Amino acid sequence: MYNNITLSHSQQQLIFGGMLGDGYFNKDRNFFRFYQSKKQEEYLLWKYSLFDELETSRIYERVHKQGYVGCSFEVKRNSNLCDLYSYIKHHLYSNSGRKKISLEFLSNIDELGLAIWWMDDGSLCNHKGNRWGKLCTECFNYEEHILLQKYFKDKWGINVSIKQEKGKYYFIRFNVAALKKLFSLIYKYVMSVPCMIYKIDMNYQNNVSLGEYEDAYKAIQEYKNGLNI
Repeated sequence: MYNNITLSHSQQQLIFGGMLGDGYFNKDRNFFRFYQSKKQEEYLLWKYSLFDELETSRIYERVHKQGYVGCSFEVKRNSNLCDLYSYIKHHLYSNSGRKKISLEFLSNIDELGLAIWWMDDGSLCNHKGNRWGKLCTECFNYEEHILLQKYFKDKWGINVSIKQEKGKYYFIRFNVAALKKLFSLIYKYVMSVPCMIYKIDMNYQNNVSLGEYEDAYKAIQEYKNGLNI
């Protein structure tokens, strides 16, 4: 497990959770970039707020050819983080430069990092009343999905399944019980970013057995009511 006193807890979790999600690490120039669509600018600003202005670039906007607008910022190279750069290159990237999964890298992620990973790459699905969750992990191979499955079971007590998409890519699937467990762990962090609340709101309309999700669900509904969303 990695620890560097140069970084705050929140900054470390943004880097570790974010690197599994939408974050980018330039291995040659040693800087991190965080990117979101313009629609999720509030989420990017929340990430930006975790750093001092001297540690980051300004926020850039880019208009793509299709009219899609994105926002990003970079965490500047820091000589005090050389061990972090080496750690990430060794534990998150293969020799060919492909992003990989390792239990060593996953060991760094706590509830905040898990929340960031879910806000980046998680989605709550509802098909004909059947709720389930998807964590977009298509860039990892099947063997690495086995490690992800083990990680969720051993560290969080969450049973997830591995599903294949388009006959080629794999992703992590959460059933209702797994979602309730996950959301009970991360909801306090997700609620600090109002535009991301939809990713943890199972939107039950009737009285159901919420189990360990009950406190989280009540807090989410009260917060939504206060924001009128």
